[in-house]
This record gives sequence, C-alpha cells and structure tokens, in this order.
Amino acid sequence: MGLFDDDSNIILDELLEKAHAGIEAKLRKWAKPPSTTEQDKISRTERMVRDAIKSSDALKNRDITIFIKGSYANRINIPSDSDVDVGVRLNSLYYNSYSEGLSDDDFGLVDATYTLSDFKLDLASAMVSYFDRQNVTVGSKAIKVHSNTCRVDGDVVALATHKRYSSRTSFCEGVALASKSGMIYNWPQQNYDNHVKKNSNTGQRHKPFIKILKNLKKEMANKGMLKTSAPSFLIECLSWNVPDHIFKEEKYKEMTLNCLEYLSLALLMEDTCKEWGEVNELKYLFGRHQSWTRLDAYNFVREVKSYLHSCE
Repeated sequence: MGLFDDDSNIILDELLEKAHAGIEAKLRKWAKPPSTTEQDKISRTERMVRDAIKSSDALKNRDITIFIKGSYANRINIPSDSDVDVGVRLNSLYYNSYSEGLSDDDFGLVDATYTLSDFKLDLASAMVSYFDRQNVTVGSKAIKVHSNTCRVDGDVVALATHKRYSSRTSFCEGVALASKSGMIYNWPQQNYDNHVKKNSNTGQRHKPFIKILKNLKKEMANKGMLKTSAPSFLIECLSWNVPDHIFKEEKYKEMTLNCLEYLSLALLMEDTCKEWGEVNELKYLFGRHQSWTRLDAYNFVREVKSYLHSCE
C-alpha cells in the first residue's frame, strides 16, 4: 500500500511538472515580439499610406507627419489586434490647452480656415484614390484601409497637433483627435518612450507581461470565462504601474502571478492607486475622464489571476 502511494505521488508530480512546463511554454510563446513577416506587413501599410498622401494634390504640399501608433508601434500587439493605427498629423493645426493666464493669443494663433474636418475629408479622398473605394471604409474616427496578402488592416487617423502648456515656454506635445464627444488628446511619443524605458528597467519583462495579459484575456473570453474585460490600453497602463522589481522572477508564470498579486492588492483601495498615471504620465489612470473604473481594473485582475492559478 505504501509503495502504491509512493508511485501515485511520483506520477502526480510528473503530471504536475508537465502541466507547469506546458503553461510556461504557452506564456513564453505569447510573450514573443511580432514576427519579421508581420513587421514587414506593418511597414508596408505605413509606406502605402505615405504614398497615397504624396499622390494627393490636396495633401502633398501640406506639413504632415505620418507614424504608426498604439500597440503595433510599441510591439505589444497580439493576433487579435488586427488593425494597425496610422496617425496622420497636420502640424499646422493646433488644439492646445493652457495653464491659467495663457491663451491662443499669447502664441499668435488664429482660427483655422482649413479645419480638422477638411483634413479628414481630403485624407479619405486620398485613401480611396490610391487603394480604390472597395478597399476603404470611412468611419467616425478612422479611415480603414482593408488588408490583403501584403499589408495588414490599417486605421488611418486624421490628427491635429496638441500642446499642453504649463508655462509660456514649457509644454508637452501630443496629438488631438476629433470624436463625437469632443476632442481627445493623446501622447503617442511619450507612450512609446516610457514603454521602452520600462521594458529596459524590468529586464525586458514589461512588454511580455502586457502580451501575456492580452492573450489570457482573449483565451478567457473565447471560453466564456471572462466577466470583466479591459481595454488594451488599460492593460498597458496596469503593467506600467507595477514596480520594476516585481518583474524579477525568471519563469513567466511566477512573474505574471506576482504582478497580478501586486495589482489586486493595490487596486483594492482607492488611496493606493489614485495617483497612478497612464503610460504617458500626463493623465491620471482613473477618474471620470476615463471609460473604465478602478473597480473594473480590480475585477479584471482578480479574474485573470484566478484563471491562471486554475491552469496549474
């Protein structure tokens, strides 16, 4: 009887070891950066948007900056992130915000005769002319260029320049996007720089952790096991607010669980996370200005942590 018990324990240990190895292998696969083929398709999409703008009589002589933004730019996209965001900023059009006592007048700015709406119409026309109408869908926020064998789906977004002034000579520069609810301000360059810095400070673990969380979210949703979802950018920001030393575990499962444990404790009470910022550190992560709440983040983290524990 004792020998049978010993044999059973050995078999159980072997099965658990195989299960742990399988989970770790899955997490490591999820954590990998985009393939060279995928990166080539992303670059080709951006290049074709540039060519479309160069071919437009209405746009080719305007001061425009074109760039990839979002998860693709930061190399934290997963297969379900199907659309690459291509920002097209009109550098001569400003939507600024000022500290008290400053206004457009202090910088010699006057009402634009060529508006963001005009710019979007010209941008849409350029995409239709270059890619053909059947390959382009114009939405309220973005102009979608549909994929083919050599490019990925592209969301082409018309942007203006945004400068947030803290004094006459000090400002943070970002982009302004028109939406049905008003202007939205984003800081893609600051997001990119801070992602790079955080990834370096965590031994190249910050970006893999984000990709792991995104894939866990996708897997749980596919199984009908996710009650509280979380936007991709919220997931990025949650990782940003985990202290660097929490990422130190070599095995990805332990690292992921440690990060989730920190987040679940910190999100439990408002006082411990009320000063958290977005990755850009220019906007608070929680508040009425956001589409999510602290409780949403807390419930999402708890669900993912519980699911990962159940995979043992």
